[in-house]
Amino acid sequence: MPHTLRYARFWGLAAPLAALGILLGIVAARPQAALAQLAPWPTPPPGPVGFIPEVIPSSLMTPVAAPSTPGGIALQVDPLFAGPVPRDPPRPAVIVESGESNPQARVTLEFVSGALVRTVQLTYQPVAVGLAPAPVAGQRVLRAFQVTLYDAKGAAVTPTFRIPVPMSLHPSAAEKAAAGGDESRLLIARYDPDAKRWLPLLTRYDSARNTLYTPIMQPGLFAVIAIPAPVQ
Repeated sequence: MPHTLRYARFWGLAAPLAALGILLGIVAARPQAALAQLAPWPTPPPGPVGFIPEVIPSSLMTPVAAPSTPGGIALQVDPLFAGPVPRDPPRPAVIVESGESNPQARVTLEFVSGALVRTVQLTYQPVAVGLAPAPVAGQRVLRAFQVTLYDAKGAAVTPTFRIPVPMSLHPSAAEKAAAGGDESRLLIARYDPDAKRWLPLLTRYDSARNTLYTPIMQPGLFAVIAIPAPVQ
């Protein structure tokens, strides 16, 4: 009997003690959980994402000749390092401007940092409208020009830019008149030699600067095209 009573007393106390231990464990854990919610781990800084572009000295380049067409140019474009971490615009850029005698007729390219992997050579050549491929019915080519890139050996290449290269130009009074005075009907297009058609590019017009803007991802044959007015 004494042994039986002793065991009964033990088991009778075990359950309350176990419950008390669980309760104390919960109470002790709550402050830690609350602290974790109030003071989360800080967001780590972004890791390096940039790449070191290859700058090729002019002495190692086989120069290409400038086109003989008035306004044509040939020059070397060195890449700019984009930096070890992402950065917000505006990015540093190498500005290339075509060689027309009238500044309002020139085309501007901005090779922003990170767009080029290595040094390239560039030629710009105006193309006669009559020699440019015809667009679809109802559209008119108003201006055309060829932008070509070359490697260090002078061989033509068609790289895809790592970052879009802004292109801008000023539409002339004749070009705006061809669009019925509606600049929204003017667009910049790139010719696709495989599909044999003009591909319209996302074009924005700034009336304050009288400038058409578009981002490009490759060199090639470009044109200013007037599209017909929408059917009412």
